[in-house]
Amino acid sequence: MTKITIVGAGITGMAIASLLPKSYEVTIIARNLPGDPDSLEWSSPWAGAVWMGTYNSTPAEQQMQLQAFSYFWKLARSHPESSVKRIDMVDIIDYAPLEKMWYRDLMPEFRLMSKEEMPPDAVLGIQSIVLTPAVFLPWMRGQLESSGVAFKRCNFKSLSELSGLGHDILINATGTGSGFLTDVKDPNVQQVRGQTILVRSNFDKIWIRRGVKDYTYALPRGDGTCILGGIKEFDNLNLSPEDDRRQDIFRRISHNLPEGFPANEFRVVRDIVGIRPQRSCGVRVEKEILNGQKVIHAYGMEGGYLFSLGVARLVVNMAFDFEMPVLAFAKL
Repeated sequence: MTKITIVGAGITGMAIASLLPKSYEVTIIARNLPGDPDSLEWSSPWAGAVWMGTYNSTPAEQQMQLQAFSYFWKLARSHPESSVKRIDMVDIIDYAPLEKMWYRDLMPEFRLMSKEEMPPDAVLGIQSIVLTPAVFLPWMRGQLESSGVAFKRCNFKSLSELSGLGHDILINATGTGSGFLTDVKDPNVQQVRGQTILVRSNFDKIWIRRGVKDYTYALPRGDGTCILGGIKEFDNLNLSPEDDRRQDIFRRISHNLPEGFPANEFRVVRDIVGIRPQRSCGVRVEKEILNGQKVIHAYGMEGGYLFSLGVARLVVNMAFDFEMPVLAFAKL
């Protein structure tokens, strides 16, 4: 039986585990596990967790995103208890023409919005999905455990330290950790600070405005709350809420959605600050022999939920390649 160790228990690591053959013995190891108390040590629990295609994606990245969308779209119907919901989405883009939105004709119920519905900028109206990480991650862990996947807590500073676990293949889905593991130390890994606000609201659609200078959104959770954002900073790792950022989010939300969120009438549940991974040169999904171990790297996505199942498919194919290497035949 092929033994697989997946390093990282976030959405990427669990997505990979969900697609590996049931004949494999799969163990997920991580410092933080789904169901743990709230912690800023990992990013998956704090994500906006909405599908929104990135306009400047490569063809390979577009395919990954579409595969993830297909998975979540079906899951919303088959397992509503997972918290995944189908939802209307308003996508306002100030800096790119419609032709750049590669996903426009691939999304359910896509339409251009009327002038009465939108600011005087490029706007797309589509259906998408949203989920609640605090519900989804423990649910997915339960699904995996019921199929035989094991979860173990583990602290380590390098992948080499894990060589004694007895696996045939090691999958690195550590996100930001790949910039710090001593035998990986990817210089392209970036730590991105995000700050959002959870408020009480019955706002019932995803609303996103991708501006030239800022990025504003309202993401309903379907439970009477809504995430308001956003802030994206590369040179600030402060894990405490910053009031000037908070007020800026309120200002932008009220300006764009005055009926849904009147100024000075926000019912705040809590502030959320987290560090999420990104990679300056794009997603890394590749295999190598690293210090004697067969390793598959899977990290660097700008949005773990957005890429998750697409990345997982590539990783599974690489695992097959490791398990059954192509035989070279001599020419007759």
